Amino acid sequence: MREAEIRKKLETGIKLNESERKWLCHELMTTEENMERLILNYFEDEDFLEVYRRRIGGGVIGGKACGMLAGRKIVEKDMPDFAGSFLPHDSFYIGTDVFYTYLKENGCLELWKENAAGVKREPDRLVEMLENGVFSEETKEGFARITSEYKNVPFIVRSSSMLEDGFGNAFSGKYESIFCVARGDGAESLKVLEDAVRRIYVSTLNPSAVEYRKQWHLAGTEEKMSLLVQRVEGRFYGDYYFPVAAGMGCSYNSYKWMESLNPDAGMLRVVAGLGTKAVERSSDDYPRMIGLERPEARMHATVAERHRFSQRMADVLEKDTGKLCRIPVQELVPLLPKYCVDLILSRDTEAETRLMEQRQFRKVYFADCEGIAEKSGFMFGMKKMLKALEKGYGSPVDIEFALDISEEGEIRINLFQCRPIHAGPSRTVLIPEGADDRILFDVKNASMQRSKEERIDMIVWIDPQKYYECPYAEKSDVARMVGEINRYYEPGKKKIMLLAPGRIGTSSPELGVPVSYADISRFCAICEVEYSRSGYSPELSYGSHMFQDLVEADIYYGAIEEGRRTRLYQPGLLKNFPEMFLKMFPDEYDLGRIVKVYDLSDGNVRLMLDSKSGRAVCVAGNGENRRKHADNEGRI
Repeated sequence: MREAEIRKKLETGIKLNESERKWLCHELMTTEENMERLILNYFEDEDFLEVYRRRIGGGVIGGKACGMLAGRKIVEKDMPDFAGSFLPHDSFYIGTDVFYTYLKENGCLELWKENAAGVKREPDRLVEMLENGVFSEETKEGFARITSEYKNVPFIVRSSSMLEDGFGNAFSGKYESIFCVARGDGAESLKVLEDAVRRIYVSTLNPSAVEYRKQWHLAGTEEKMSLLVQRVEGRFYGDYYFPVAAGMGCSYNSYKWMESLNPDAGMLRVVAGLGTKAVERSSDDYPRMIGLERPEARMHATVAERHRFSQRMADVLEKDTGKLCRIPVQELVPLLPKYCVDLILSRDTEAETRLMEQRQFRKVYFADCEGIAEKSGFMFGMKKMLKALEKGYGSPVDIEFALDISEEGEIRINLFQCRPIHAGPSRTVLIPEGADDRILFDVKNASMQRSKEERIDMIVWIDPQKYYECPYAEKSDVARMVGEINRYYEPGKKKIMLLAPGRIGTSSPELGVPVSYADISRFCAICEVEYSRSGYSPELSYGSHMFQDLVEADIYYGAIEEGRRTRLYQPGLLKNFPEMFLKMFPDEYDLGRIVKVYDLSDGNVRLMLDSKSGRAVCVAGNGENRRKHADNEGRI
């Protein structure tokens, strides 16, 4: 009865009192204290009414939807001039009641609760039930509203659970997001949307999601899954649909890749095309990193280096199917107007000259979003916007966005995600000098973390040469073994560091170890190690979903390179400590040649991080007095 009365007040323009606004926030948006504060502070009554009008089913609209709307309202109220650069949104919200009803009416509610809590009982049967369940007629009518509005235009269905984008747990990247195109008759379009919703419901059983819930003591918390449905920002160019550029941004930049960068100025990570490459690790692509203190400053000096460490492929949607595909950035040139090409692509004139000498005459493009970085007014606006969001949230934030470019070169932004970054307070750390004989590594400006000092009990070291020699099909076994080690130790009992060649979490095993967050959730430190002899090169994936998990879990994330950023790296020191792998996993002899587990419990080993200087040092203590000579398998 109260809901009907409040809804009538909203529709007739009668102002709500504070009690009614709070009740409405709990019914429509969230009960989380900090997000509630944001919503009540920035929302007008008509904003609640608009959510009502675009909500499908009952229940709350979830964390991701709340973050998107709150972020937009903060900019609208606190930065009205920049808000004029915002593109409008026409999102729909599928409420939590739809998920609950779907589970209940398809007879899998209790089974889902057990599996979501990590108790595997008939998981295959549960997945089959979720994939083939039936929606109520009322829900289908709501879905038809969505497909009707987005007809012939790509849209994306995104998870928006109550655990996502919150103040305690970001929960980023655990569930699926599905691109769709509503085409043909109503029944065909409806099936496209229903299938996307089912896939996201199935993804609630993702191992990384289950592990995350366990780690943050949420296993017994009932997950309330709602969905955020958004038009994909972009335009049709030839046979494809995509925005000219997209990316993510952070109001606090904990990765100082140059001495002159001010962390408080924030940073952007920008790519040509869809923003999927900005938040996920890919095989051979490097997004453009922009420090907002000096947006024109490049990480690489020469054209050859800029080309090498640039974006190779752009993510786009096929016009006819709406499916995600990847095309070489060179293919963007004939598709885009010149004013767009100039903003996202640069030419490798040195490569063109070499080709000319071979009588091959063509232009060589690479994507580095240089033109966007040179838009000083837009960069200044992004810097101010991130600070306004940080002030509104009361904590550092990260955002996801897409850009549209007008013929006059004006950049407009679609802000479609905003969430707080969990970061504990920094402390002053004094790094000892003159202890080179005991230093495992000493790196500068190649890490992402707050200042702190932490003991290290165990180090998992992956032999880079033996990993390289490992057959491609068996490299995933190494990732699996890291996951087994992760699960071997009870949470919080041991402080474990991982030293692995190349990129962590890559989808391409030839570039590094393809672990998921569930495989490394109990480590306290992760280091990507360069090994040029076999082509392994670190690439700290600032802004990726895995990075968000590592920051939130207060896991150190750094790179040990072979250049000037690394003063010392002495993995040979590890042979002074007992090697435990085969004692832990006696049946894994073959993998024991690649994966080593060193017990440093008695060695007084410390990891020291100083965010101000950007320095990270790991000092081994007295392990040389505890050296084991059991066999050569423990040696490096």
